[in-house]
Amino acid sequence: MNGGEETLVAADAAELAILAAELMARAIAAAIEARGVARIALSGGGTPSEAYRRLAALSLPWAQTEWFWVDERAVAPDHPRSNHGAARRDLAAARIPEDRFFRMEGEAADLAGAASRYEALLRARFGVASAVAFDLMTLGIGDDAHTASLFPGTGAVGIADRLVAAIPAQPDKGLEARLTLTAPVIREARVKLLLARGASKRAVVEQAKRPGPADEVPARAVRGGAGRLVWLLDAAAAQAG
Repeated sequence: MNGGEETLVAADAAELAILAAELMARAIAAAIEARGVARIALSGGGTPSEAYRRLAALSLPWAQTEWFWVDERAVAPDHPRSNHGAARRDLAAARIPEDRFFRMEGEAADLAGAASRYEALLRARFGVASAVAFDLMTLGIGDDAHTASLFPGTGAVGIADRLVAAIPAQPDKGLEARLTLTAPVIREARVKLLLARGASKRAVVEQAKRPGPADEVPARAVRGGAGRLVWLLDAAAAQAG
């Protein structure tokens, strides 16, 4: 896939998962052919789960993949709300070597320190003199238009001086503490696959595609960069209002 932006519409959730797995597989295969390794950053949530399971059923050179996370809640990896734990379960059928997974330390008492360690890990894997450009990144969009753990009205989407940020809990907004890749890293992914399904996502997808302040609609921050952005929507999310 080359740079640019496109929207693909699936008939329903099942077709969305099939298309997402196919697009992911293509991006992984292309990266391995071009560079010998595919580096993938995964988002959590229910929408990509079936796509991950379908991807895991495919025959790919899994030993030439490296798996990272877009964001993580401040929980242990075996916690039911762990993005890492959920994705590992979804990918279990692929039998990916254990040393191919690089998780965020969501359970760390010092989240700022965990963010710094994950940034150092990214620098080590990508090369300190290289741009941190993931070959594939999966993303979602919340009903409040957040993506990754960049939430509206928090200023998090404007963080540009680091690769990984610790996001403090904001009980008044119902937000738990998290770790997240920052917007510049998200924009530079070679293939960004943003999945959305359901009528509740229709308005925020439309907002994200329009110009405006990213702090109000953080999903706007996924646009731009040298890579390709694919909005993969089901019919309910894509239907014009």
